[in-house]
Amino acid sequence: MEQKLERLPDAERDVMLVLWKYHSPVRTARIWQDVSQTHDWTLSTLKVLLGRLTDKGFVELTRQGRFTLYQALVSEAEYRRQETKGLLSRYYQNSVKSMIAALVEEETLSGEDLSELEELIRKAGKTHDA
Repeated sequence: MEQKLERLPDAERDVMLVLWKYHSPVRTARIWQDVSQTHDWTLSTLKVLLGRLTDKGFVELTRQGRFTLYQALVSEAEYRRQETKGLLSRYYQNSVKSMIAALVEEETLSGEDLSELEELIRKAGKTHDA
């Protein structure tokens, strides 16, 4: 059974977006360098956020000599899947059709997007018919 993940506040999610780029443990300084591109956080703010993520089980902390390293324990795909399910539940009563209809009505999908969706739907239909 899939573990129910806590929904992350934006700041913690932004830290996770950085960690998901790396496939091995990463030093605090590297994370700070990356998040500094979009946030004006102090190093202590980042450490607080990393501590929260560690407490929540999203991140693993290890020590290597005098360095602290962090690694994501939850995959980006797993978190996105859960967030998508939550979005469907909260706003569209678990109806993918209603969500797509809302996107189409708002004209946020390009012709290319629509073509790709049609292909995905065709493939899904073939999978369900098999």
